[in-house]
Amino acid sequence: MLRFAVRRLMVAVPLVFTVATLSFFLVQLVPGSPAAAILGVNATKADVTALDHSLGLDKPVISQYVTWISDAVQGDLGGSFVNGQPVSDALAQALPPTLSLALVSTVLTLLLGVALGMLAAVKAGRADRTVQWLGSLGMAVPNFWLAAVLVFLFAIKVPVLPASGYAELTTDGFGPWLTHLLLPAVALSAANLGQIAFQARAAVQESLSREFVRTLHATGLPRRRILFKHVLRNAAIPVVTVAGLTFIFTLGGVVVLELVFNFPGMGNLMLRSVQTHDFSVVQGGVLYFSLVVILVNLAVEFVTAVLDPRVRVR
Repeated sequence: MLRFAVRRLMVAVPLVFTVATLSFFLVQLVPGSPAAAILGVNATKADVTALDHSLGLDKPVISQYVTWISDAVQGDLGGSFVNGQPVSDALAQALPPTLSLALVSTVLTLLLGVALGMLAAVKAGRADRTVQWLGSLGMAVPNFWLAAVLVFLFAIKVPVLPASGYAELTTDGFGPWLTHLLLPAVALSAANLGQIAFQARAAVQESLSREFVRTLHATGLPRRRILFKHVLRNAAIPVVTVAGLTFIFTLGGVVVLELVFNFPGMGNLMLRSVQTHDFSVVQGGVLYFSLVVILVNLAVEFVTAVLDPRVRVR
C-alpha cells in the first residue's frame, strides 16, 4: 500500500506544476491591464506605467513566471493587485465555505443516490421507473433555477432556512453552519443525484447477479445482511469513483450558486478577481482548485485500493 501511495504522489507533483504553469500563462492572455483596471478610466498613461512597475508587471513574462513559481513553491503566492492582501490569506478565507458546501452537497448526494439506486436495483418495476424519472429530472433542472425556487419556498414563503450568507462551524456551531449550507447543497446535489443513483443501481444489479450472492442465499443468510455486508461492498467501488467526480463537478458548479446565495466562497472571490483583473488572486485560486482536485482523486484511488486490492498492482 505504501508503494502504491508513493507512485500516486510522484504523479501528482508534476501534475500540480503543470497546472500552475498553464494557469500562469493562460492568465497572461486575458486582455486588459491590471494597473489600468485598478486606477480607472481617468488614469494617465504615466500612472498606469508607474503602477505596472511597482507591481512588477513591466518585466518580461518569463521573468514574472520564474519569480511567481519560485515563490509559490515556498508557499508565497504574492499579494492582491487591488488591495495588497496576501493571496494566501484571501484564499484561506474563501476556501473553507466552498469546501464545506461541496462536502455537504456530495454527502447528501451520496446518501440519497445510493439509497435510491439500491431501491431501484432490488425492487424492479414502479420503484425502478420512479428512481430513473427522479434522476433524469434532477439532471435536467438548472441548479440556479432550483436555487431560486428553494429560496422562495423555504426562505421567503416559509422562512425556516436562511437565504444567504455563511456561518463558521468553529465559531457559530454545527446547527447554523448546516442550515446556511442546506439550500445551496440541495440545489447543487440535484444534478448529481441521478448519476450516483444510476451508478449504484447498475453496480448493485451486477453484484446481485454474481455467483457468490446466489451461494450466500443458498446458505440461508438473511437477504438484508447479504445486501448490506456483501453486495454493497462490491458495488461501492464504482460508486466511490463517481462520488469523487461528483465532488469535483460540484466545485465547478459553485460559482453561480455562490452568487445566488451571496456565499463568501472561492466562486465569488474568483469572479470578483477576474472582473478587477486581480490576476495574482486568479492564479492562486486556480492553483488551490487544482490541489483540491488532485487530493480528491488521490483519496478516491486510496479508498478504491482498500476496497479492491487488485488496484494496488497497477
